[in-house]
Amino acid sequence: MKLRLLSLTLLAAAIPPVAASAQVGFNRDIRPIMSDTCFKCHGPDKTSRMMDLRLDIREEALKPLADGSIPIVPGKPDQSEIIKRIFASDPSEIMPPEYAHKTLTQAQKETIRQWVQEGAKYEGHWSFQPIKRPAVPENVENPALVVNPIDAFIQARLAKDGLQPSPEADRRTLIRRVTLDLTGLPPSPQEVEQFIASKSPDAYAKLVDRLLASPRYAEMETMHWLDAVRYADSRGYHGDNPQPAWPYRDYVLKAFRDNMPFDEFTREQLAGDLLPNATTEEKVASAYNRILRTSQEGGVQDKEYLAKYGSDRVRTTSAVWLGLTTGCAECHDHKFDPIKSEDFYAMKAFFADIKEQGLLPGQGKDAWTTVQLPSEDQSRQVAKLDADLKSAQAALDAKTGEIKSQQAAWEQALLADFQAGKLKWQYQRPFAAESAHGAVLTIYNDEPVDSNIYITDGAGSLNFHRGPGNGLVVASGPNPDNETYTVSFRPGAGTWTELGVHVIQDESLPGNRLGRGSDRFILTEVEAKVSTDGKQPAVKAPFVLATTNGTGETEGHPPMAAIDGDPRTGWAEDSEDGKSPFLALRFERPVKTSGASVITVLLHQDAALRRATIGRFRLALSSAQYSWPELGDSGVDAGLKIDTDKLTRMGVRDGMPGDVLKALQVAPEKRTKEQAATLREHFQWSEPQLLPSFIAVQKVESQQLMLEASIPRCLVTVAVAPRETRILPRGNWMDDSGKIVQPAIPIFLGKLDTGGRRATRLDFANWLTSRDNPLTARVFVNRTWE
Repeated sequence: MKLRLLSLTLLAAAIPPVAASAQVGFNRDIRPIMSDTCFKCHGPDKTSRMMDLRLDIREEALKPLADGSIPIVPGKPDQSEIIKRIFASDPSEIMPPEYAHKTLTQAQKETIRQWVQEGAKYEGHWSFQPIKRPAVPENVENPALVVNPIDAFIQARLAKDGLQPSPEADRRTLIRRVTLDLTGLPPSPQEVEQFIASKSPDAYAKLVDRLLASPRYAEMETMHWLDAVRYADSRGYHGDNPQPAWPYRDYVLKAFRDNMPFDEFTREQLAGDLLPNATTEEKVASAYNRILRTSQEGGVQDKEYLAKYGSDRVRTTSAVWLGLTTGCAECHDHKFDPIKSEDFYAMKAFFADIKEQGLLPGQGKDAWTTVQLPSEDQSRQVAKLDADLKSAQAALDAKTGEIKSQQAAWEQALLADFQAGKLKWQYQRPFAAESAHGAVLTIYNDEPVDSNIYITDGAGSLNFHRGPGNGLVVASGPNPDNETYTVSFRPGAGTWTELGVHVIQDESLPGNRLGRGSDRFILTEVEAKVSTDGKQPAVKAPFVLATTNGTGETEGHPPMAAIDGDPRTGWAEDSEDGKSPFLALRFERPVKTSGASVITVLLHQDAALRRATIGRFRLALSSAQYSWPELGDSGVDAGLKIDTDKLTRMGVRDGMPGDVLKALQVAPEKRTKEQAATLREHFQWSEPQLLPSFIAVQKVESQQLMLEASIPRCLVTVAVAPRETRILPRGNWMDDSGKIVQPAIPIFLGKLDTGGRRATRLDFANWLTSRDNPLTARVFVNRTWE
């Protein structure tokens, strides 16, 4: 059955036969009376049950009581205790008792008597009964008005109540009603006029068909579905960080627009990953299992949150497809529905094969189990860049092999330069700083800096420091969406190979303490100009390579994007606590300066993301061949003394990566494979003869990173070996004493026949839309009616 037709077909099936039986029905006549007057003391809640008498279950109601009386004797009301009690006149015997503040009318008493006389037949809740197609009423009063079988049911009910059908509404009213009903929007004036002017006898049918094919209809239906399945593009817990889920939303829209069969719709969402040769669309559909609330908070207990995630799926799936509130059974047997705690955890076991962690990993492509959704053009670009990278890497490896014999001498020279302090970055002291769009730039050289620089001592504790700025530039005042900082300094006599841009974390800044008005900064382009004597026109000094200290590179914003000449791309980082990003830019050729020379640096920040501009930064130069980006700990550069051994373990010391330094200190024949590879990569990065080949690789990798970030992703379900599922006493995730359960549907609704194998989510999905399940069809129709 398809989504669009399901509600209409089941509407007819759900309408009860019109002919009323003289026989008393339990669900129609008795249950409402007992629910109001009897079940409080003699119902499902054992904590408030009196006389050990339960009237909501037939087997219990027919059991003799302690005094020998029998509450209900089918067919014999005079021998039934409840009849004696409800007709009693003695206040000490009458039921319900006076203190219950409930009374039965004479008609209600007679109804109960008649029911017992007729055999006291019980019925399960109507919603748990199989759906039966009723016979279409015949001999209706106005057969000409019966266009659809549903019309016959409506006419019969109107006749029963002595009512006549209203005359057909005028066309203006009809189009307004049906358009609002199917799209949630009023018709346009042009649509109204066209419908009124139409002479077609099936104009209304054509109107309905047009509306059902409209994306507005799909949007309205999808809105209700997405609400029910708790769709969100963010995680809900903790920082409510974004998650890639919107392709699932589009999948649901497409399903309603294209009138997808409802059983397919169900299978693909619950078990799209389990379908044979699952398509990308079926995998996207399985995001249903992944769009619940998740957490990235560092203190999360993995086992606790796996329990939360599994329970969430049971509650949601039960509500969406079964219309049941199963959450109570997470802690105890349900009091008012026939759902046991074991049923809850048996349903939870269906989802125990989903690959996930209680503590969600951090940001980036490995943060979630996702699938990429590239366009055809993007797929072609991916293939081309893969081929380009393979070719560029082969050329670099070949060139490296040609000069392999030079690596030993390079290692000795590198270690000597480090020990002599030649790799240290030389932080500059600007004499001028201005902005293009109004931000106020203040230079702190010898002046003390405010005490809100965020630093770490290398052992994980946080400190605050106050001292000389040592070339710190602070942005304040107006905060435009985009900005360009222009900073000038005199480096003195020297030959410079690299420029360093050190972005400093600061507690006064929002987000990750880097950008002025965003959760990040984006440096779209860096320029450097050199005036040899400070008077002559400055000449551009281009950059050819960009490297960072890797404190938290933002996806799609690699360092090479800061020198690619494209204002639409840029370098950005979501830095870790206490770490300040550092960008090392290698000049195309060494820059020579005298004591009067001036270097001017322009930091362009023209990203589409508003106010992603740098709050605090420093500029540095290196005269070595070549210095690695500093660790980026703002405390180091602010003058705080830190144990150098700790600093080396943290990553970088005086322009030397810690892993490179450690490898250099090991004899070549004793190095591990990892250490040998580390030195080889650093050799390729720093050796001038390899620079052109190394840059070619970096450019392609940068393009790959930016392309990959532009390709949509979607959360998907991936099946793994099922985890053990136990009943958790009172929902306590730390209590492992509960019974181990296997996947199963609630026992009162039947049993899955799997031939003895463990039931899967696919088995569950197939049952949900089968004739053996009386609930899904009713629930979908009710949601449509709503």
